[in-house]
Amino acid sequence: MKSNLLFIVLAVVLTSCYKEEIPIPPHEPGDAVEVQVEMGQDYRNQLFYSLSENAIISANLKNDWDIAFESDAAGGRIILNTSKGMGVHQSTQAFDAIMSDAGLSWSWDAHSGNLDSTAFGDWQADNYLYVVDLGYDHLGDHQGYKKIRITGMTSTDYTIEYGDISDAVSQTFNITKNTETLFTYFKFDQGIVSIAPPNEEWDLLFGQYTHLFADPLTPYVVTGVLLNRYNTSAVSIDSKPFNEVTYDDALSLTYANNIDYIGYNWKWYDYENGIFIIDPSTTYIIRTSQDEYYKLHFVDFYNSLGEKGAPKMEIQKL
Repeated sequence: MKSNLLFIVLAVVLTSCYKEEIPIPPHEPGDAVEVQVEMGQDYRNQLFYSLSENAIISANLKNDWDIAFESDAAGGRIILNTSKGMGVHQSTQAFDAIMSDAGLSWSWDAHSGNLDSTAFGDWQADNYLYVVDLGYDHLGDHQGYKKIRITGMTSTDYTIEYGDISDAVSQTFNITKNTETLFTYFKFDQGIVSIAPPNEEWDLLFGQYTHLFADPLTPYVVTGVLLNRYNTSAVSIDSKPFNEVTYDDALSLTYANNIDYIGYNWKWYDYENGIFIIDPSTTYIIRTSQDEYYKLHFVDFYNSLGEKGAPKMEIQKL
């Protein structure tokens, strides 16, 4: 009898030493929604899209900027507006030594967005003079050439000298870094322009960009989707339908941060019928800068009027 009583007392004491377990609620995904964005039939628009807001939060014409300067205090890299097919010639000559584009060779930004593979490269290495091919606007009109030299940089600004390709004398301009965005955007003959929203407010950029095809190296302007460089990454799944891709899938995969991961080849052109065909079988999962996961796949490239340049997607927060 005593042993039974002792056993009961010990059981009560030991049980009271353990905290009650708190159940973890199951992860609940959001609802799947259809979204369509309008770049225009001539792909004139650049559209900055927020997955959490399910909205375009900023838009501009592709010709609204030319180059952009890294905004970080220690950063000094420069990127092109690749939606225009822009290129760069690098030279160690004096400003007035190059007066036309004759005989110049060209480089382009890597379509992956690798900042160690830009056309400007390391401008600080030898005080380079650059000739910039401004590419083409949405009407197909060539925008001309500019010359630029970056003459100084601090933690807060850049100093540049630039002019038309035929100018013998340059003009000087100071560019103050915009710390709300990864890059500070600049348009020749206009100055600093507001383009990208603050870093954490957008995830995807719909528009055009330059893809470099190999053998031989050929720049070609394509239409697609770029990731925000700011802590945004993506992965794709072809092994299961869109509606079967889960949050557990998202957590188990390895993500890539090249900005053209989604890119342009979720569609192809049917030359026989003269239309774009969409591949809905590939599901893309995007991990945002807020560490949230969204899946999307493309279902159309035409709007209700039959106009191209209007990607339609099914999107769901996981």
